[in-house]
Amino acid sequence: MKNSNMIGRGMFISFLMFSFSMSTLAQSKAENASDFDGEDFEIYGTVVTDFQWVRGQYTNYPGGGRGFSRRRGGGWWDTDFPDSDENFLRGVQRYTNIDTNPKNYKHIELTDQSLFENIFLYMNWKRVPIGTSFSGPNFSEEEVKALREFMHRGGFVMVDDFWGEPHLDDMISEVAKIFPERELVKLNTDHELFHIFFDIDRVAQVPGRMVTWDYGGFLRMDDPSYPPEVYAILDDDNRIMMVANYNTDLGDGWEHTFYEGYPTQSTNDAYKIGINFLIYAFSH
Repeated sequence: MKNSNMIGRGMFISFLMFSFSMSTLAQSKAENASDFDGEDFEIYGTVVTDFQWVRGQYTNYPGGGRGFSRRRGGGWWDTDFPDSDENFLRGVQRYTNIDTNPKNYKHIELTDQSLFENIFLYMNWKRVPIGTSFSGPNFSEEEVKALREFMHRGGFVMVDDFWGEPHLDDMISEVAKIFPERELVKLNTDHELFHIFFDIDRVAQVPGRMVTWDYGGFLRMDDPSYPPEVYAILDDDNRIMMVANYNTDLGDGWEHTFYEGYPTQSTNDAYKIGINFLIYAFSH
């Protein structure tokens, strides 16, 4: 990575010398749900903060535009955008000393050279309908090359929101394009990723609005046929280069932070693991 990113890693560690409880997060959700209703982003000015949230825009399968009408020509890479991105940054800003704000997010094509100016990349790999490959990522050769180089340079990729064995198989196929020589491994909660900031003793299932609740979803929470799991691709030194959240939807947990109908515990779970991912990325 660039020297500025290496410096940023060191600075990041010093930012994180504090603690807070998730009961405080739950309380703030209940008490401050209207704080950001119609928030004027002008209060944040135009300065780009030290940490900027980056969402990856990828090539979709041809069916990406079917069904629901999506922005920017179809596909699902922008699922939950921008509310999810804004709210996660609010959580990072509120509960850490990291220099960021809800305005500092962007989406870029994976082949954009500005990708290498960052350390953290978020991608939603939703495929709809469940059990098919009508949509979702179908990485081009150029995108594969960019992702591989990004991770080899020290970058961290977070993949979110894919459900069921057919989608896991699709995900494995896409990862194999990037790292044909590496295996996808399942992480247990004794891995440092789950304890680097918050102590997480179980992988929680964060409900997706289109999958498990509210819109007549096809499965119930904690259905044993859809266990929530975290997978990873490791480098030669066992550093996590890519993490993938299976049978869970952290993006919805962030997006619906201020929606009274969404389970507070699920929102808390989404922020806890998301912040752990972020701290791991900057400290490794």
